Formats: sequence, structure tokens, C-alpha cells
Amino acid sequence: MSTRLNTRPVLTVVTAVVLVYWAELLMRLGQTYLLHLPEAYARGLLGLVLPWLAESGWVHHGFALVALLGCLVSHREAARAEAT
Repeated sequence: MSTRLNTRPVLTVVTAVVLVYWAELLMRLGQTYLLHLPEAYARGLLGLVLPWLAESGWVHHGFALVALLGCLVSHREAARAEAT
């Protein structure tokens, strides 16, 4: 009996994380270039709610880690599917 992980939820989460990350970057760009805020004050949407989070860089590293783990899990499961 083969137990394979369904990668669709993993890819859905990774896609959502990447899209939220891009939206955050676009928000910061809009704050900087459209609203003419100094870069230090352009914190994006999450930075408006949680300013300490935008200043620490944890959001960037968290997004990158979730995306990397999702890609690794999906790649592993795709390789298993090819082998069978």
C-alpha cells in the first residue's frame, strides 16, 4: 500500500505565502513612490499593524522559509511519484 502525500495543499500554502509576500512588497513600493514616504516609514501592510515585525526582518525570513520548505516537500513527493 502506497502512502503518498497530497501536495496540492502544500502548493496552495506556498502560493498564498508568496502572493502575500509580493503584495507586501508592492504595498511598500506604493508607500515609497506613490505616497512619497521615506523608506524607513514604508512598512507595508503588516508593518502598519505590527511595526516591530517590519523592522526586525522576521517576516522576510519567515516567508522565505515557508516557501523553501513547501518547495522541498513538493519536490520530494513529485520525485517519489515519478519513481513509482
